[in-house]
Amino acid sequence: MDHPLIQQIERTGFPLHFQERESDYPAEDIFGDEIMSNDIYFIMKDGSVVLEQNLAEYAVQHLDALEKQAEA
Repeated sequence: MDHPLIQQIERTGFPLHFQERESDYPAEDIFGDEIMSNDIYFIMKDGSVVLEQNLAEYAVQHLDALEKQAEA
């Protein structure tokens, strides 16, 4: 079992104290998913709001990224 700080870094790339906390946050992201308390979201240069779990979908739809999967 990993320490919670290690889990945070593995999930987001940063320790919790490096993230800005917002009390006034958007109600939903660009895909219509509700942003809840403690959710991690990103504000893109164009102003789009994207939940952490939707970053891959955003990359494919808006940045013309190609999704690939390595063979097992």
